[in-house]
Order: sequence, then structure tokens, then C-alpha cells
Amino acid sequence: MLQNGVLGLIGILLLTACGPDQSAEEPLRLPARESTWVKTEQVEITKHDALSPKSGAAIHIPINEDLQEQLMQTSGRAPKSPVENMASCFALLEPLDKTRMFVQREGGAWAMFERSDLIKPYSNNGMQIDSNLNKLVFSLRHLCRTAQGVPQNPLALKVNSLVDQMGKEKAREHFIEVVGEAPADVDHWLEYAEFARQNTKRKVPYAEIQALILKTQPLIDLYKDLLDRKVAESNKDAFLSDSVTLLTVIKDRLATEPRVVMAMKEDTETPLPSRWEM
Repeated sequence: MLQNGVLGLIGILLLTACGPDQSAEEPLRLPARESTWVKTEQVEITKHDALSPKSGAAIHIPINEDLQEQLMQTSGRAPKSPVENMASCFALLEPLDKTRMFVQREGGAWAMFERSDLIKPYSNNGMQIDSNLNKLVFSLRHLCRTAQGVPQNPLALKVNSLVDQMGKEKAREHFIEVVGEAPADVDHWLEYAEFARQNTKRKVPYAEIQALILKTQPLIDLYKDLLDRKVAESNKDAFLSDSVTLLTVIKDRLATEPRVVMAMKEDTETPLPSRWEM
């Protein structure tokens, strides 16, 4: 009887020791899906859900056509003396840039949308306004700085200096075989260096830049006006329409205004630094 008890105890110990290891090795068995887990009835979709970006539905906010035309046609007040040099160009642009930075220190258009549950689902429009308005102002700043030509940066100076000494093909071979750079990168450098060389001679009349800055003034004014508005149910639609109209006009300016398009290209064409530069 004692022997039977000992054998039983040993059996229990063996089962206890082996139990967890066996269960860890066995595949996880999920219970069979119950039909009650699946919701089959039609769920009502509210207007808020339908317009929410999370719903996947397209968000359509009508443009204020009168405001759009006004923003495209009107300009700020002309300066007492015309823009004739870099200093006067920056002086005309500075008040607009200060207003832009003030609004963005308050969170920008994105924060305008986020602060009210009524328009929060449309916050992506706010982010786009901030981003595209920055591009526009940076382009104007670039034009003020480079009206009489775009100075070559260190990379363009180095590449063009070598091209002048050795010729384009020999310079390309040098960068690939001696410096050890990738052929695709070298071709990009050579293309950019020639682009930069040509830009040293290009001119933009200050009168044209002045006109562009003055045409941007109403956009900045509306940007600040939107910040000052307190959104309620009564003015929600007007806020949404005016903000999307502002975004539409800014995007149109970036895409169709020749001098702005040129400035954006010049200011973003610089290749990334390489180990050779560093």
C-alpha cells in the first residue's frame, strides 16, 4: 500500500512538471466563432460620421467664389516708396512674415480647427494652409534675396571649378573613380551645378516682386482673421468655406505664378550633402 502511494505521488509530480511545457508547445486553440459576434444589422451613419476623414468619405467644403475672386484680384496697399533693392524688398515683406509667424506661434490654422469640435474633423485643411503659406512666403523671401542673381552654394562652386579645370567628362570620372562617389549622385551634381551657374545671371525686376508681396497681403490678412474667429454652429460653415478658399488660392499661386514656381525650384534643387562635401 505504501508502494502504491509512492507511485501515485510520483505520477502526480510528473504530471505537474510536464503540464505547462506541453501546453506551451501545443498550438493555440481559439473557440469557434459565434454568430452573435458579427453585427449584421444596418448601422445608422450620422452626418458627422459621413463627413469625418475617418469614415473614408470624401469631404466636400464649398468654396466661397466671391472671396476667391477677391483674394486673387486684390492687393495690399502700395508702399510709400517702391521696392528698388534687397533691403526695401525685405522691408515690405517683413510685416507679412511677422503676422504669419504670430499666427503659427498660436498653433497656426491647424490649431484653429483643433480647438473646436465642430470643425476638428477638417483639421487636415489647417495643416495644408500652414504648410503652403510657408512655401509662398519662403519663395518671396528667396526672390528678395536673389533678385539680381542666385549666388552659387559651396557644392556648385566646387563642381563648377573642377568642370572649368578638367572639362565635364573628366570631372565626372574624377568624382566617380578618385573621390568614389556613385555615378547617379555625380550626374545629379553636374546637372545642379550647371543649373546654379545659369541662375547667377538671371534677374527678377523688383517691381514684380513688390506686386507679388502686395498680392500676398490679403492672404495673410485672412489667415490672421481666421485665427481671431470664435467658431460656433452659426458661423461654422462660413469658417470652413473661407479657410478652404484661402487654401485653394494659395495652392493656385504656388502652381501657376511663374516667379513663385521658379523660386521654389531654385530653393529646393540643392542636392543633399555627400561625404565628399563634408
